[in-house]
Amino acid sequence: MNRNLTLTTRATLATGGILLLLLWLTARPTIRATVSPLQVSVGQAVQYADSTRDAESHRWEFGNGATARRTKGQYTYWKPGVYLIRLTVDDNAQQTFRVTVRPGPPVNRRDSVVQLNGPTIGYQNEKMTFTATGGHSRAFAWRFGETGRIDSRDPTAIYSYNQPGRYTVVLTTDLTNYPLKHTVYIQPGFRKFNPPVDSTDMMGDDIRRRLQAIADGQPFNSHYYYVLNRYLCKRDYAAVQINASKVNDFYSYCMGLRFDRGVKIDEVSIDSDTLTRCIFRLNVTQHKP
Repeated sequence: MNRNLTLTTRATLATGGILLLLLWLTARPTIRATVSPLQVSVGQAVQYADSTRDAESHRWEFGNGATARRTKGQYTYWKPGVYLIRLTVDDNAQQTFRVTVRPGPPVNRRDSVVQLNGPTIGYQNEKMTFTATGGHSRAFAWRFGETGRIDSRDPTAIYSYNQPGRYTVVLTTDLTNYPLKHTVYIQPGFRKFNPPVDSTDMMGDDIRRRLQAIADGQPFNSHYYYVLNRYLCKRDYAAVQINASKVNDFYSYCMGLRFDRGVKIDEVSIDSDTLTRCIFRLNVTQHKP
């Protein structure tokens, strides 16, 4: 009888050992990752690293469309805001980090050079943004080469060309001895896309249902990529305005929905691109009971 008990005990231990081994082999890895600092200024590097045991692949997503596939490194943000860094290990386990990027310190006027920033290619009747940066200038004069006169006196100028062609943008400031010049090529425009009201409502309701599914904890990727590919033309940086106030990029907004459970999406309206059928902004009305 003792012999039978011994055999039974051995069989039980062997079975338990096999189950533990299978559990260990199939379990998700415990991520050991760090991101620091979690509060930085524009232009300050964020260090990221992972030391997960036996990890074979890494995918870092920085909340603005940028990605990296390495164990460790550093990343620099050039726009203030709140970003969610997501690490995926072996296409299985995930961990997120919230990084706040503050505006950078003011630049010393004497050590800074005024620069003209703006697009080099645009379309007829498209609203284009041109900005003067650096130097802390107080006086600006923009000439966009179409009217023959000063078109704006603001640090940031918005202009749309009536005719296609090659134009020279000229900026004069109180800190520059010579005007700054910038060449822009304007292509013939396209017919503005104005979807019918019913079509717009249908798209907004479809997007609302997908966002609600994410907020309810349903599979993230299927609903996220559905909206991204079908409506946003794969632009994960498309703007999402929440309750007519706060604005996030689409990726960061969806990640926030994923972890902030209990949000109810009441309505989604859309703003469509003037040149394509892509949606560039979602206006979301939501609440949390």
